[in-house]
Amino acid sequence: MNDSYKYLIIGADAAGNSAVGQIRRNDKDGTIGILEKTEIISYGACGLPYAISENVKSFDDLIHFDGPTFGQKTKSDVLLNHEAISVNTEKKVVLVRTPNGEKEIGYEKLMLGTGAPAIRLPFIDYSSSRIFELKTVPDGRAIHEFIKREKPRRAAIIGAGYIGLEAAESFREMGLEVTIYEALDRPVPRLPESLSKSIVSQMQQHQIEFLSNTAVKSVKDTGKGIEIGTEAGNATFDLLLVAVGVKPATGFLEGSGIEMQKGAIVVDQYGATNVADVYAGGDCALVYHKILKKAVYYPLGHTANKQGRIAGMNMSGDRIAFPGIVGTQVFKFFDRAYALTGLSQKEAKEAGYDFEEASAMRPSRAGYYPGSDKVKMTLLLDRKDGTILGAAMFGPLDSYGLIDAASALVNMGARADEVAWMDFAYAPPFAPVWNALISAAGKG
Repeated sequence: MNDSYKYLIIGADAAGNSAVGQIRRNDKDGTIGILEKTEIISYGACGLPYAISENVKSFDDLIHFDGPTFGQKTKSDVLLNHEAISVNTEKKVVLVRTPNGEKEIGYEKLMLGTGAPAIRLPFIDYSSSRIFELKTVPDGRAIHEFIKREKPRRAAIIGAGYIGLEAAESFREMGLEVTIYEALDRPVPRLPESLSKSIVSQMQQHQIEFLSNTAVKSVKDTGKGIEIGTEAGNATFDLLLVAVGVKPATGFLEGSGIEMQKGAIVVDQYGATNVADVYAGGDCALVYHKILKKAVYYPLGHTANKQGRIAGMNMSGDRIAFPGIVGTQVFKFFDRAYALTGLSQKEAKEAGYDFEEASAMRPSRAGYYPGSDKVKMTLLLDRKDGTILGAAMFGPLDSYGLIDAASALVNMGARADEVAWMDFAYAPPFAPVWNALISAAGKG
């Protein structure tokens, strides 16, 4: 470990490691130090639910590199169990808690890729052995080991977002009874209501109890189980997963002068902050939304990788702008893919758009071909000129590619009347003549 580095990276996962790769391509000799407060770097957090259910064979399969291997590959110092406590941007030093005490490490250029831990509810005692989060490899291992060891019968989940739903599927596959508590009126509210209803239908089909409009008021470990209290009464479970979102890991930046909004770091299109020689990206930072034309907080893995790459390139001599995102997302719930891109209805209303919806339900392949299933696509269109502002869909797992096509169309500002006649591929094993995307566009 050096006392100072040309490039100092805080956080050794998607954004930070992507930055390191680009820095080393541009600068073969500049010293790189990477601070990581845990023992694990570069892992696929999105795969955690599938490792719990053993669809992914081992949690080790989620780890792309260990620290020494990544350090050797990138000719960098990977400093595990080194936590940044504070940043002095005037002196260009970071105060670090190391296994051997506190130490100041200097930098010429700094990259912040600290991610976002799970939000913790203030009335829950997370020291209970029956209460879990799902954000890191140790989190996933703890859940898996608890289920194998204790053989619980009933699981509760607070939160019906992506993590909550994916975990619910994994728990059901492992034979647990599952109840999901959601304070809002439906799961994944960014989806159109019809798609949320499809998720609820999937829950019913797989015997998952879904309690919408049900805020959890209390959680207590009784020694024999977890007692959850709501206005409707109490219920007891063998384990609880809390999945109510994430928040940027930026508390250590207080007093640094780095601009933040609601805890997320403000960056420009080059990944730079308002402080000279300090860059940021990933779940700790805002990102520019191309349709909303403003910075938003969208903590997504693929966005983190891109922001990290841009920051690393520009830290080491390039001048390349990141054009922004349109918020494309997809997740699996049992045998269905749910996906969205662009604006939701709520976002479009808040942005002042006058819009309409156009929907179509079409087969995933030629209707007569074995394995054909239904795909629904809903487009959000600007009434003024038919520009596609957003899209959402559900269908069999192999139909998810339609959302990538929709994302490209949203990115390019395509109109529905243009898309309705676009030349999409057709062959009975792959797609119908009129797929759900062009059919929905034709109704716009």
